[in-house]
Amino acid sequence: MNTTLSNPSHDAGARVMSTTTVPPSERTAYWLDMICAMYVKLDCDQPSNQPLYGDIAFNRLGSIDLTHLRSNVPRVARTDSQIRLGGEDCLLVQVQRQGRCMVQQDGRSAVVEPGDFVLYDSIRPYELLFDHGGHDVFVMRLPRAQLKVHVSNLEELTATTVPGQDAAGHLLISMVATLQADVGRLLPSSALGVSEAITSMVAAGLRGLPNANVVKASSLRTYHLSRIKAYVQDHLRDPELSVHSIAHALQLSPDHLSRLFRTEPVPLSRWIWKQRLDACRRDLADPRWREHGISDVAFSWGFNTAAHFSRSFREEYGMSPREWRHGVLPGACT
Repeated sequence: MNTTLSNPSHDAGARVMSTTTVPPSERTAYWLDMICAMYVKLDCDQPSNQPLYGDIAFNRLGSIDLTHLRSNVPRVARTDSQIRLGGEDCLLVQVQRQGRCMVQQDGRSAVVEPGDFVLYDSIRPYELLFDHGGHDVFVMRLPRAQLKVHVSNLEELTATTVPGQDAAGHLLISMVATLQADVGRLLPSSALGVSEAITSMVAAGLRGLPNANVVKASSLRTYHLSRIKAYVQDHLRDPELSVHSIAHALQLSPDHLSRLFRTEPVPLSRWIWKQRLDACRRDLADPRWREHGISDVAFSWGFNTAAHFSRSFREEYGMSPREWRHGVLPGACT
């Protein structure tokens, strides 16, 4: 289902997808399409006693996808089957503005009140349970490597509330609220520095949590996985990047690489493919790439043919690259 965007005044400079553009009977499917395209593959529940509503304001800020979401959907969930199917590998930080949310992941439950923020991870199942009266949240989609530099044991910090009264929580919501209002006036040359500042603020809040100080036993497997993923991120634009080239560069056998990824959500080759698609999706929504054709963006991230890229993009996000770009950057080069 295609998405239609508006640009309301409450999110100046942002592109906004809203259920008000479709008939009530189509809103559940439309909303599910939107949140899957914007974040990761998800399920959602229909409100029991009122029509569904929702809107998402989207901005690209350096390496961060910054969104402002308002809805009355009571439950959102990411399941094992969706993880195996999609392979999205990112971290999501939710900053609560209105309403209350319970976040469940990794055997933990966190109640998030206005002003608080919480981390959840796309490569493991999670569930978000919202108040039925509606909610208003900022959600930031961050590359794992960007936050991992600052906080090592992220898997111990999911579904744990960073209180708004803490300095980091208070500063983060103020910073994001200001940015959401003024991001349209932010120079592209400044965006990367601002995204790094936001990441540092998130990291500061997470490092203040009790589990941030738990020392885990070292793992050779974890070490090798970190090396492999870092190498992929550094060489993602290389069209020759492959399991064999990675194995050669890191002096590991291809079979060893395959065994290391056996317990990961997807095989290494699919993970590389998914990282490239995610990078293309971000650049297609970036005003700095407005004058570049869709094929130029695809080739810059290692795809060899436009047809393969277009087909893979549609399979992953449920829409063509042209439809996605037209939605977030009307008038951009195709």
